[in-house]
Amino acid sequence: MSILLSDPPENMRLGPDNDTYNPGDTITCHADGNPELRMDNDDYQWINIDDTNDVTKGPVLNITNNMARGNFTYQCQACNEYLGQRHCATIDTRFFVQGKSELLLYMQFSHVTYSYKSVI
Repeated sequence: MSILLSDPPENMRLGPDNDTYNPGDTITCHADGNPELRMDNDDYQWINIDDTNDVTKGPVLNITNNMARGNFTYQCQACNEYLGQRHCATIDTRFFVQGKSELLLYMQFSHVTYSYKSVI
């Protein structure tokens, strides 16, 4: 008899861990889990909390010139599925403008949330 174990996404982290980000830079979201979250499908997505129509599929968020226009929050969502259950974790990341072209990244690690739901 074998026992199959699963772990929801955990240990969420963002990188690289820079003080400032400029247009053209990228930030990658990563989480551990079993089954392992894949970088090449819909296991990851970034959602602009201020504009929920602004969704980026995948673990990489590209910093653009438009982001240097004001303060905003992005949420990375990491999900995996096992035996009909979808497990998700999110982390909010607050950006604010520092000067005219640099963005200072503030990561709110205290706002990691987890959710579980059945997949139909």
